[in-house]
Amino acid sequence: MDEQIQYSPKQILIFEGVMNLLQEGRPIHELKVAEIAEASGMGKSTAYEYFSSKEEIIREALTYHMSENFKNMVQFVFEANTFKGILEKALIYLEDSLEKRFTGIFLLAMSEHQAKSDKGHYMDPFMMEKMDAVTMRELERAMLIGKNEGSVAADLTLMDLKMTVLGFFSAFVHELLPLKSIHCGIKVEPDLSLENSEEMIKRLHERTVRLMLKTLA
Repeated sequence: MDEQIQYSPKQILIFEGVMNLLQEGRPIHELKVAEIAEASGMGKSTAYEYFSSKEEIIREALTYHMSENFKNMVQFVFEANTFKGILEKALIYLEDSLEKRFTGIFLLAMSEHQAKSDKGHYMDPFMMEKMDAVTMRELERAMLIGKNEGSVAADLTLMDLKMTVLGFFSAFVHELLPLKSIHCGIKVEPDLSLENSEEMIKRLHERTVRLMLKTLA
């Protein structure tokens, strides 16, 4: 991910075409090169000038979008210069991502499911290994900031941090989804209004950060 592949403008248009079709709810294994090309504003023959198959197009599109998503997340999160600020911005980014149906994480889960269903494996294993390595590196970067300022216990390991953060993020999403549903016109809780859902979301952010800091100290 540090050595990111340079794609041409037309290749990126093709990737956007894939994403637009997925946003419309098309199953990934049913996509065809002709409709990907049409969604990209070009002919099928042009798409084949850059890629040899539908599988290659989708694999490269997922790789590109996951890489961009991760890069944007890291840049956003590390605008903060304190460990608490990093956690707060990570939750903000996570909430924002939930409003976009096809985030990098969702694409990963979806493509892994397709691999298991014999519809084709659309993820690049090397890219996934590299993403995992970069994720651990960025977690270590955050951990060192926390240890230097005394927010994180000196004997906390990187794997401890990973397990704790991922656990809290999962719980945060679980609590957040019903509160966000009203923004889409869906009332999961009968007494929930837009106004009090926003206040509850604010408190959820504060509570999650407070509990993470308490656990990691």
